[in-house]
Amino acid sequence: HTFTGTVFNYTNTKRQNERNMVAAAGALAVKMVIAAFAGMGAATICHPLDVIRVQMQTEGADYKSPLDCATQVYQKNGIRKGLYAGISAAYLRQWLYGSCRIGIYAFLLENAQQKNISEGLPKNQIALGARLLMGMTSGGIGSFVGTPSELALVRMSNDSKLPDKQKRNYNGVVDCVSRIAREEGITKLWTGAQVTVIRAMLLSACALAFTSEIKIRLTGTGIFGDNGQNFGGVPLLFCATLVSSLIANIVSNPVS
Repeated sequence: HTFTGTVFNYTNTKRQNERNMVAAAGALAVKMVIAAFAGMGAATICHPLDVIRVQMQTEGADYKSPLDCATQVYQKNGIRKGLYAGISAAYLRQWLYGSCRIGIYAFLLENAQQKNISEGLPKNQIALGARLLMGMTSGGIGSFVGTPSELALVRMSNDSKLPDKQKRNYNGVVDCVSRIAREEGITKLWTGAQVTVIRAMLLSACALAFTSEIKIRLTGTGIFGDNGQNFGGVPLLFCATLVSSLIANIVSNPVS
């Protein structure tokens, strides 16, 4: 009877662990999908700024300021082929990079919070260093997976200012990625992956970790209501991400 009971308990424990793993995988997948759709919304609004960034960081044109760059790009190529050039690559990047970056971070953070609760500790008693490590991990994984979309974004955003003979005239991100793989080799899709990963680790660590940290500190001020839930918590999140994004871009811009 003792042996039978031991086997029964082992089987139940194994099944429970399997169910927990399936539940955890499902929760991670949901977070990644939500992050991807949220990222697409952000990309739709902010993509012109990405185009301006790429145009100003690459050779081939002399811009006096971001506004001058935007004006020249618009006058030369309009909105769709100018300021929104490469938007399909930006959307793909959100499904590859953005989903991993935010989804994995949210998953790791939630696990750490649940561990604190089970140990009788305050839910958000997580060291900033631990949050930074979570951000670096999620950003590094996401950026490596998403490097092909990052490369496509840069190429498509920069194509308009190349001499006519050098223009590639990509017809969307699928055409861009497939042509790079076919004409230059699959490994070329990860051109600059090392620097891309380093940039993403710095960017994600600062953006995500400081967002969490700043939210906690701003919530403590009481300005944003009980537990920061005034207007659904949107003002709190907006202010936290505004500050953390500024920090993240200052830190990562030289690598960019």
